[in-house]
Amino acid sequence: MLTSKILLYDVIIVGAGINGCTSAYTLTQAGLNVALVDQDGIASGGSGAAGAFISPKISKAGELKEIMSEAHTEALEFYTTRFPQFTLTKPLLHIANSPQEADKLEHFKLETSLKHSELDDALKSLLNEEASNESTIYFDEGAVVDAQGVCRAMVDGIDFYLLKAQQLLYEDGLWQVGELRTKHLVLSIGAYPKLLPIDYVGLRGIWGHRIDIETSTHIPCILHHHVSISPTTKAGVVAIGATHDVHYSPFSGELYDVEQGRTLLLEKASKTLKLNNINILNDYMGLRSGSNDYLPMLGNLVNADATLEKFPHLRHGQAVDSSEYIYYPNLTMMNGSGGYGFVLAPYLAKRLKESIVDEIKIDPILSPSRFFPRWAKRQS
Repeated sequence: MLTSKILLYDVIIVGAGINGCTSAYTLTQAGLNVALVDQDGIASGGSGAAGAFISPKISKAGELKEIMSEAHTEALEFYTTRFPQFTLTKPLLHIANSPQEADKLEHFKLETSLKHSELDDALKSLLNEEASNESTIYFDEGAVVDAQGVCRAMVDGIDFYLLKAQQLLYEDGLWQVGELRTKHLVLSIGAYPKLLPIDYVGLRGIWGHRIDIETSTHIPCILHHHVSISPTTKAGVVAIGATHDVHYSPFSGELYDVEQGRTLLLEKASKTLKLNNINILNDYMGLRSGSNDYLPMLGNLVNADATLEKFPHLRHGQAVDSSEYIYYPNLTMMNGSGGYGFVLAPYLAKRLKESIVDEIKIDPILSPSRFFPRWAKRQS
């Protein structure tokens, strides 16, 4: 509970999903005094509903492939060495669910350095006909994380405030969040309403639904096909999940149809393998945020009004180097990881720590300012 006493921190992080929790952990490990703020609780939204798979992204050459490859390696090391009690390592079978994905998968197999093997007969026998006829890659090492468990473990001992941040103020070199004060402010609030006028940031909300079930079918590995199916850190519990509904929004006023969501998940899972004697244990749902260009976001936020006032011809397409934009001071956004939040979080948190503690510049490819010029041009 907050008191009238002003509380000063080195860093305040708004949003206690996987990005916020991993950042709080990493910055605290670096010796900073950190506070974490969330209106609902630790991993209470999309992160808590995530399957939390540590899986490589199947993609062709490009910036995203390079980032995801590095992030995947770092994430496996991070969870297995620091939080092994919340991490289950298993082989990972990725099955293409379309001709386009099959093409990417075959290309990926030729280039990846990740160790992968042929499917053995026992695993082949579990797959339904559709899955058996698709392109596959069987990685020797994958992992699944207890989403809520690992988030709570990471912030154990860190000051947490159950607080809805409604207005952010900057005065005398400090950001104010309620009665909390800090030099550095980090926003990791996902697809929830923005706290600043940053309409240029290209985010899309994706509704995720995961069910935990019991089944008499033995699942020997993690499977990604139309949905993800995996054993979990909890004995006898299998998770089925997907970021499968791009149309539903919790802000629409309509209630999400949980029964229909369950039915859809089980129908999609049945295209991969037959699950016998199913008993549904729990549902987990939440909104995840992806960027419009599929790259994650980490970096300072442009003060749009001040920048347009300084460079009015941005409205007419004038090219201005992003280093010339006016940014909010000591304010960083971490967002846009989509369905790969648990893979990207250690990678992004490490770069955030390098920026704040070591004063190493964040790769501009991650900067939210990349969306600003196109938005500014539409303001004419």
